Amino acid sequence: MTSDQFVAGIVATLALKKRTHFRLSDTELDRRFQEAYEELVGAEKQYGVQLNFSFYVDPFHGDSVCLRDTLHAAKEKELIAYNNPTLRTFDVKLSEARAEGYLARNPLPRDFFDSLVDRHFPPD
Repeated sequence: MTSDQFVAGIVATLALKKRTHFRLSDTELDRRFQEAYEELVGAEKQYGVQLNFSFYVDPFHGDSVCLRDTLHAAKEKELIAYNNPTLRTFDVKLSEARAEGYLARNPLPRDFFDSLVDRHFPPD
């Protein structure tokens, strides 16, 4: 499983739950993705997936380079949009139909993403 697939599943679930605005400058976002990733590592065998990425937060800088690269790729695929030139906030841009499509093609089940999002990306 790739980081793109994992982030697409989370972003699609966020879109369906109408949780669509996040701050990139907030290292809280990196921590949330790292915790969700750690849950995925624990469920890897259960779901029969093999991961080829990690979202560990650098303790010195407080962010995850892999996550930032994956979010940039999500922007290129129009899953998210940066709101300003300094890239400090982004919005989820998936329509309901596109979000459903991403979840249908994801190797992880939708209920896994639902529980991850509920635990790690609660509404503000």
